[in-house]
Amino acid sequence: MAEPQLIVRRIGGVDLRAATELLVAQQRAYGRDTDADKLRPIVQAVLEDVDRVLMLGAFHEGLPGFAHGKMVGMLTMSLIVSIEHAGEVGHIEQLWVRDDYRRKGLGDRMLSLALDWSTGRGLRALDVEVAERFDATAAQGLYGKKGFSEIRRTRLSKTLAGG
Repeated sequence: MAEPQLIVRRIGGVDLRAATELLVAQQRAYGRDTDADKLRPIVQAVLEDVDRVLMLGAFHEGLPGFAHGKMVGMLTMSLIVSIEHAGEVGHIEQLWVRDDYRRKGLGDRMLSLALDWSTGRGLRALDVEVAERFDATAAQGLYGKKGFSEIRRTRLSKTLAGG
């Protein structure tokens, strides 16, 4: 049997449905009930904001019934202006690969593409948070080999109306 053709590329409008479905699967894997109909307009808005958001997808190409490949992973990074870093910084909100496609180098490939894009854009830094409850050891290994270092901070959050 031929090795699967796994590619990584920027996600576009044609991928709206696949991106939404993958994010619903991710949220459910984390034990969160998510409604695709509520998530879809948010994903669409993110896809349209190409100046401030980078969305990369990992795809299994050549499968029957998937014209643009089956999306099996995603990296989402938002840009912010940082006083601390004196310029634009990328914040990787998520890097997630479906369980059945892990350990195939897709996370590494998406992160490398995000790093290349960030360097080309002149970003000052990339930040990512790793939640302790989600396989933090694997995530720290992936980010560590790409040169990320741990910064001890406590993040506080308050959910607002509608969140």
